Amino acid sequence: MSRASGNPDKEYDRKIRVLFLLHLLNNNSAGLTIDAIAAHCNVSRRTVYRDLDGLESGFGAKVAKDGNRYVLLAGTTLPPVLVTTPEAMTIFMAARLLLQQSSVYNQHIESTFTKLGSIVRPPLRDEIMKTLQWMKRHRPDGTTVKMLNIISQCWNERRQVRIRYLSLNAPASEVRTIEPYFVQPSALEHAVYIIAQCRLRNELRVFRLDRILEAQALESVYDIPVTFDANEYLNAYWSMTATGEPRTIRLRFRPPVARIARETVWHDSQVTESQMDGSAVVTMKLAITRDLVSFILGWSDMVEVLSPVALRADVARAARRLLDMYQEKEVAKPLEPESSAFRRGMVTGQLDGQSAEYTVNKPPYVHEHAGTQLEFFTDVADVSPCTSAPRLE
Repeated sequence: MSRASGNPDKEYDRKIRVLFLLHLLNNNSAGLTIDAIAAHCNVSRRTVYRDLDGLESGFGAKVAKDGNRYVLLAGTTLPPVLVTTPEAMTIFMAARLLLQQSSVYNQHIESTFTKLGSIVRPPLRDEIMKTLQWMKRHRPDGTTVKMLNIISQCWNERRQVRIRYLSLNAPASEVRTIEPYFVQPSALEHAVYIIAQCRLRNELRVFRLDRILEAQALESVYDIPVTFDANEYLNAYWSMTATGEPRTIRLRFRPPVARIARETVWHDSQVTESQMDGSAVVTMKLAITRDLVSFILGWSDMVEVLSPVALRADVARAARRLLDMYQEKEVAKPLEPESSAFRRGMVTGQLDGQSAEYTVNKPPYVHEHAGTQLEFFTDVADVSPCTSAPRLE
């Protein structure tokens, strides 16, 4: 490596960049131009020339020029990281899940894939390169990536962060000081969440990353309580809606989808029991949240809530509101209040030019409640209030 700059942090960053360049050239056997390297590393052409010199002095790598491309000579250096094929597949699948979670381009995911591609055999390397090309079509969002970098660094260094946050349905953003306890991606909601102690509210809250408009690292430090375990904390909830006490949830999966229930473990507390009629009953210990209700609704009539009654009511209310939203008044024929079909909640009308009947059985425990879908979600969150559980901001 060439002479040090005198700034330890700057020198460390340069070593990391040169190491990334080694991975980059390892991953591109045909070589790269100076402009391509500069774009990948987000540096100037002048810096690229210095880093190419650093490859030989720092890692013993030999780089040759082929036309306007720089090629890493085979056999001059070993890949700096060696993993087995199962380990490489683990990293690959984890990164693919991360890509599913995010719809924006993140250069750190690209650098991870580039490093992985430089140390695996061609079949997997080809798939990694395809993933890289697909990922580059994601829309860029430098603000979200920047916020994540700042908060992640403060989380690792146990430093407070001052953020400007726009809560859901809030008329304006507000400034808060938070102490990050955990960073959790959610593929279900395509978002990243920050579990943090909020100094403004003086309690643990959950913040959605893309609602953080600004973030500033502070010098003040904090400690995470030894009793806090993110895995234990999240285990009580279906996703990131952290409200309510865990309850025993029983779901009946009808025979056509019972095999899926037997094959899939959705939660650590899950117990699946096959029934004589071919169905399957899944029992889990979870809080009743909007995420859980959405999961159940996603199965349509293939899954029935057996207990508790409160969850049955929430799902029925949501289904009824969905019917109201999609059922156009000019399509459905009005029914007489005294008819048996009216009492059963049956509606007859036209769907795509075909006659159709819709049956909505209204259980006695479901009360009429006017409001929007958003209000329904609020109701779900308040079914079993728990003052000790952080609220989703």
